Amino acid sequence: MSAGKTRLCIVSPRQDGGGAEYQIECLIDMLRQQNRHEIFYLARHVAAQAPTSGYRFVKIGRGDHVPRFGYTMDALPLYRALRRIAPHVIYQRVGGGYTGVCAWYARRRGARMIWHVASDADVIRRVLIAGRNPVRPYLEKRCTEYGIRHADYIVVQTQQQAQLLQANYGRKADVIIPNFHPLPQEIIDKTGRKTVIWIANFKPLKQPEAFVRLAAELRDLNEVRFAMVGAPVTGPGDRQWKEALMTAIQSTPNVEYLGWQSQREVNELMARSHVYVNTSRFEGFSNTFIQAWMRGVPVVSLHVNPDRVLDHEAVGIHTGSEEQLGRAVRLLLADEALRTAYASRARDYAVRSHSMQNAQKLVELIDSCAVSAKLE
Repeated sequence: MSAGKTRLCIVSPRQDGGGAEYQIECLIDMLRQQNRHEIFYLARHVAAQAPTSGYRFVKIGRGDHVPRFGYTMDALPLYRALRRIAPHVIYQRVGGGYTGVCAWYARRRGARMIWHVASDADVIRRVLIAGRNPVRPYLEKRCTEYGIRHADYIVVQTQQQAQLLQANYGRKADVIIPNFHPLPQEIIDKTGRKTVIWIANFKPLKQPEAFVRLAAELRDLNEVRFAMVGAPVTGPGDRQWKEALMTAIQSTPNVEYLGWQSQREVNELMARSHVYVNTSRFEGFSNTFIQAWMRGVPVVSLHVNPDRVLDHEAVGIHTGSEEQLGRAVRLLLADEALRTAYASRARDYAVRSHSMQNAQKLVELIDSCAVSAKLE
């Protein structure tokens, strides 16, 4: 242990994965620059080539599979790992079993816990995706709710999440910190073939099949490329759904499936793309929205519209139906002046509202928590 530094445990089920994990990666980059924290990253799932420069990775549980009854089953190894490290501050993201365990530890050991809401589903009482095993979502939700009651600080991404937290659990969010991204390093070039992109992990709540139907509907636009990026992240009960999806992709000639891509590759694709389509049933604040906006790509969203930003900032179009989704994409592809106006506003808004300055606000909260923990 390094004397004088704040011992910080960052706890999440996955080190690799989607938007929440990328936000953690950006936060760690900011923390490492300041060199005031001894960082431990506690997770069950880790990428094969995960970088660990500037922090220590602590694997929770055995194997890389999701426990049958969810991450609540990792309670004992997670608690023991926290006891060994004795952190001043615990930063936990992604609601579930780990949320409750971290709150339980912090209350008994004098640590301060920050819980960061990663999805609107985290602050809604009902289980939005139950799956075939009803025990797992029940346990995960109960643990999340324990964490909501007992976390020292709760950070939300949007005003909408703050309202859901207050309405459903009677707790006021301590701070709203929008997601953050580094500024683009790629050359932004829109002179190539018009490209409509869809980017997400392949799972039912992301509804990739809706994008395939969109491409089929717009198959008369011969000059337009429809590209999908993502890897299947599905459970055993989703096998038939996955097989049907892959069959649909393969049988839709104007869809190009690019598979999994690194963040660098995704950003380079965004820099050359013209429209980004989101078909998720719900999100937190999608990282891909920000990545697209920073690279001059308007967003067309089927359902997700956090704090109605697409309307208020005019940085994209919220459609609400697949019929309107098709019309909106067709309009943006046909009207270059309209698309360019959306793109310009999107860049300005993203740089103004979602820069790495937001990560600094999170660092300041961690430092404030550390001071109060060390005084006890």
